[in-house]
Amino acid sequence: MRSGGDRLYPNIYCGLIGHAGTGKTRSIYKGRDYYMTIEEPHPAPTSMSAASMIDSLSKYKRKILMPEDGPLEYNSMYITADELSAFMHKYDEEAIGTMSAFYDPRAYGQTRRGNDINIKIKSPQLNLIVGTTPSNLLHYMPESAWEQGFTSRIILVFSDERTIGDDFQDVDNSLNPDLIADLRHIASLVGQFHVTEDYRSLVNQWRQLGEPPVVSHPKLIHYGTRRRVHLYKLSMVSAIDRGDLLVLTRDDFNRAMNWMTEAERFMPDIFKAGAGNADAKAMDQIFHYVLTEGVRGPVPERKIIRFAKDLVPLHSIERVVQIMIMSQMLRMVRQDFRTQARWFKAEVPDVDEDGNLV
Repeated sequence: MRSGGDRLYPNIYCGLIGHAGTGKTRSIYKGRDYYMTIEEPHPAPTSMSAASMIDSLSKYKRKILMPEDGPLEYNSMYITADELSAFMHKYDEEAIGTMSAFYDPRAYGQTRRGNDINIKIKSPQLNLIVGTTPSNLLHYMPESAWEQGFTSRIILVFSDERTIGDDFQDVDNSLNPDLIADLRHIASLVGQFHVTEDYRSLVNQWRQLGEPPVVSHPKLIHYGTRRRVHLYKLSMVSAIDRGDLLVLTRDDFNRAMNWMTEAERFMPDIFKAGAGNADAKAMDQIFHYVLTEGVRGPVPERKIIRFAKDLVPLHSIERVVQIMIMSQMLRMVRQDFRTQARWFKAEVPDVDEDGNLV
């Protein structure tokens, strides 16, 4: 489709973020298995640098005849990595910059004297799905990265939900033939998307209202500038999921908006889940210690201090214990007013049906 006079393609960068055991790897592998069933798939290598990314993409050239514009030449590649650090061992500014450039298919050229390198890619394009944990993501991405182009181009989908199933249940892991047929048909679709008046009106109304709900987390400010592009790309995905007509309708706007805002609702939780510092981790261990020791009765403060001295610096113990009392992680149940000795129990928080503290 065209947006502001520029061509916009339905390629997407997506990150699946969650703690270990939430199903990221299974989801990514299953998606890759389906993708590999289409005719002439273009998978990326497991591990890449900027140079290998360009070399791999340059091999995946395709030409198609467009009825209105004549021949269209482009290079497209799919990156499916179940772990960010396996795909790129460390944050590589050159590789990240290359991925940002390949998000919008604009002509790319690379020429180096002495190495016989002369690469020209008329219309490069990447699709990306990668998984990682919240802590790995925050450790991997330097603070400055959240102010640059790549992180504004990726939709981060966070979940900490774990499904408990029967490990011994017979499960059919074969690929769905109907879905394979649909994907092969979708891969053959060619042409420009058009918008209905309803779709255009809804977009304009949304923009006039300030594109609610506004994304306000400090690390997502630059992501917020690209929300309209994400909406259009997801709308195109919705349209080709519904049928062969390359037309964006009211239904596509609503579906895309629901997908996008649902992901955005949980994005701030990524930074909470991955930002645990030494004190926070120590408090979790102290809480667990008092909870288990408390089965036999209230725990003397002296035992808590002995346990805590191996977790935090000595000068921080009093502050950490006081924070736990103020936050109601620990509850004093007895005190000897002559010696000022105190005894504590771990306070298990009450939560509502949605898991929120009450």
